[in-house]
Amino acid sequence: MTMNSIGDKDFEVTQQDVKNFVSVFDTLSSRPQLIFEDIKYCVLENEPALPELVHDLLKRPLYGISDINTFNPEIIISGEVLLSKGHHQKFVAARTESNFIVSVFDSMSKEIHCFLYVCYEKGLCKVKMRSKIWEKQPENSSLSFKIQKVVKWLTADDFKFKTPPNAAVCPKQYYLTYNHLKEKYAQDIFDAWDMQTDPSKFIHEDIGIASYLICLWKSRYADNAQDYVKFVDIGCGNGLLVYLLNEEKFSGIGLDVKSRNIWYTLFSNSKLCEKFFDPQSWNEISDHNWLIGNHSDELTPWLPYVASMISYNCDFFVLPCCTWNFTAKYSRTNATLSTYHCYLNFVESVISDFGFKYQRDVMKIPSTKRTCFVSEGRYYTETDHKIKQKLILDVVRGHSGNQSNLNCVVRSKDIKIRNGSKLDKTLCSRIVNFTASLLLQDVKGGETAWSAGKSIHLKEIISAIKQNIDFEEALKDQNGGIQTVLRNFHQLFSIRNGMVSLRDWSKETKKSSYRKTPNRKYDSAALKKSKLCWFYEHHPQGCNLSASSCGYAHGPGELNIIPFIKK
Repeated sequence: MTMNSIGDKDFEVTQQDVKNFVSVFDTLSSRPQLIFEDIKYCVLENEPALPELVHDLLKRPLYGISDINTFNPEIIISGEVLLSKGHHQKFVAARTESNFIVSVFDSMSKEIHCFLYVCYEKGLCKVKMRSKIWEKQPENSSLSFKIQKVVKWLTADDFKFKTPPNAAVCPKQYYLTYNHLKEKYAQDIFDAWDMQTDPSKFIHEDIGIASYLICLWKSRYADNAQDYVKFVDIGCGNGLLVYLLNEEKFSGIGLDVKSRNIWYTLFSNSKLCEKFFDPQSWNEISDHNWLIGNHSDELTPWLPYVASMISYNCDFFVLPCCTWNFTAKYSRTNATLSTYHCYLNFVESVISDFGFKYQRDVMKIPSTKRTCFVSEGRYYTETDHKIKQKLILDVVRGHSGNQSNLNCVVRSKDIKIRNGSKLDKTLCSRIVNFTASLLLQDVKGGETAWSAGKSIHLKEIISAIKQNIDFEEALKDQNGGIQTVLRNFHQLFSIRNGMVSLRDWSKETKKSSYRKTPNRKYDSAALKKSKLCWFYEHHPQGCNLSASSCGYAHGPGELNIIPFIKK
């Protein structure tokens, strides 16, 4: 197969300008997916490829290398990659003092799928790239972008790659495990989901976490993993993670301060308990050897303490989310870092102070809070464990501010909703209508072309509302302010880069839903036309959608009564 064109870039440099030649090669030889996005994972072989294979590949005219005989690689690395379409291919990377190549090819036909070649000599650096995914688009901007990225890596003063995701587990095993769990459970859970929350986030995230833990446990305990591991998921929420691990024959339970209806329907075979867990009562779970803190909030810093108290051999997995120290909300100590990153450093310092060996890892899950900590035993011997427990207890008492008792924050079973959705409807209506009047003050009813009005900065809107509406008392105990109220009316307002505007639904693209059939209390057909259209009622020009296209009622005569559906 002949590819249409080759992507390349020649630029004049001195030898000192290419500062990161070896570092870039070392990184790309283990993570070629950084430049070739159709590679899912790469697994290196213990025995590298033979030099003859490298020379055989270089003889192909696709590379455009003038003198093959001068390429005598000092280092050769080889392995296997999985492409996005499920095809396995061979991978080889080779380097000399002034050249390196990273290539993926078919092991049988030697047909090249993609490659990167870098050469710098005589004051000139050459970067050449090729991939089948770009062959139909020879002028593809993605190819140019990738080449520019490689050049930047080679010449950067502060060159440093981010830690790869899921570094603690084998990428191949994770990929296979994730696909296995997804194919086996995802669709059935979607179809049976009876909570008001969107299942797409929970299912993908918890399948990712379950795959990570399963791969981690099997790499540590091999075939004995399912017999050895006895876990407790503290703060298990909807129980999905416990369900997935139980179904894969890992013994464990989930604890949460509040039960969910889904526990007794979809996850009835899993061991889920409604219980507030007090870290001082660690002896209640002393027969378990793994603690899981998946968004465990107030209990996050307590998990290393509980693991230390249970036994020398008890380990933990913690995925921090909400920021809490031992007794209250965490306050950041470094103004140059975000609260979240400060909190991660705080949790890491607690784990280190307690004597744990651990790994800080970034998970491959659909969440902005993806950094986790996994313990790997202790730095001290088992004979010193009793002494260390006393020292740990003193540290926790110091954090708690009480030398006699441990003051753990107790969450109420009845959690007050603070996202603004339970505010007085009259107040919300006044805020919404006042904001809309500001946006539409230049729109006249007689104009033919429908207009969404103007965009106004959020600060100006808040200032205007303060002068006309008394809202501060009602919002003082809410997590957010006017912006939160407006975002709750997302069908009316769009807030982007601090600018507020009315939505123009004739220009909105409908997002495709992952779920084929909604399984909430009411389906989408029953909800259609169940509320009056705000634009029809309040916009000077009415709604810019026809009555048949708009999901809201254009007048009382179109209103549908929502039928009562018994569960």
